[in-house]
Amino acid sequence: MPSIPLSCAIITLNEADNLSRTLDAISFIDDIIIVDSGSTDDTVSIAKSFGAKVFHRTFQNYADQKNFAISKTKNDWVLAIDADEVVSPKLKEEILSLFTNKKLDPKGFLVPRLTFYLGKWIRFGGYYPNYQIRLFQKSEGQFSGGLVHERVKLSGKPNKLKNPLFHYSYKNISDHLKFIDRYSSLFAEEEFRKGKQSSVLWAFVKGCFKGFYMYWIRLGILDGKQGFVLALLGFYYNFLKYLKLYEKSNSIPSFFVMVDSVHHVESKKSTKKNSDQIHV
Repeated sequence: MPSIPLSCAIITLNEADNLSRTLDAISFIDDIIIVDSGSTDDTVSIAKSFGAKVFHRTFQNYADQKNFAISKTKNDWVLAIDADEVVSPKLKEEILSLFTNKKLDPKGFLVPRLTFYLGKWIRFGGYYPNYQIRLFQKSEGQFSGGLVHERVKLSGKPNKLKNPLFHYSYKNISDHLKFIDRYSSLFAEEEFRKGKQSSVLWAFVKGCFKGFYMYWIRLGILDGKQGFVLALLGFYYNFLKYLKLYEKSNSIPSFFVMVDSVHHVESKKSTKKNSDQIHV
């Protein structure tokens, strides 16, 4: 297969379970950049076995990490994907045809994502087509965003590709819950820095709306039991995001801090009398 002027950029952290599948699907690309932020599994060795160039960089945020990976590519056209995303055979052919037929008129392309969850491809609930800019000219676009929800900001209007990236988002329910915990914390931190506040009631309302929206408005019900689980966890994710924001924006009242301080001092005096250095 003739080489095409396309690079691929991927960031990783402990992606040994996903990476082989992802790299095998992009064997038609001869410039693959992996930026790893300290994997302790076989991620790096797997990447090197596929001929990828591996760079090590301390993680700060997703946008910066991905932009760094893109900066290391040799071609102007870049396919920027996650380690749990796989180029489908039809998408591969579509990408190849763009280069062989020289149909790269826009500065980037939106790619649909098809998510695999609990043994089923998810087509409702807002999960499909879930277009993302994944193929673009690095001279015309870069990732932007805060701690979460990084997106490619393109200087022009992108076109849409027809065929999907396969998205193997979560290994199991436990993995999904870890994602929810991590991303809800990032969301709360980002919103707190903006001066935003929340309440327990607002967290509950936001959670209810998300679950209802996914299951009924976006027809998650048509995905069967998987759609129900995703809507339920959608409720939990939104509830937890705003509950953590409430937690961050509502410190312990000063009265209780004062009482605790006095208690600590008195306890310290008492323990000194008894020559006991354990502090309450």
